[in-house]
Amino acid sequence: MTKLFTQRDLAERWQVDVTTITNWRKDGILIPCKGIPSIRFTEQHILELEGVKLEKVSPLMYQKLERELEELKLQNEELKEILSNILAESSKVINLIKEVN
Repeated sequence: MTKLFTQRDLAERWQVDVTTITNWRKDGILIPCKGIPSIRFTEQHILELEGVKLEKVSPLMYQKLERELEELKLQNEELKEILSNILAESSKVINLIKEVN
């Protein structure tokens, strides 16, 4: 479950007044959670504002996806070559049929 921050939590965290947090919220700098009766901010939103980029994919998963992408690129090139050969041979057959007719 994601941690939620109150305006007071953020004021203490950033060593500013709660009024400053309220002004930042009104200015659109801080975006509160929707669907909650009180004003709360997600930990992810706060960390992103603080410059901590959260990765949705682990480094191991990222490496696995990169390998999979490379394999798919190679497979794609092989399939393109096969299709190219099929089209070349098909055109020869079509030309032979036209010559016979």
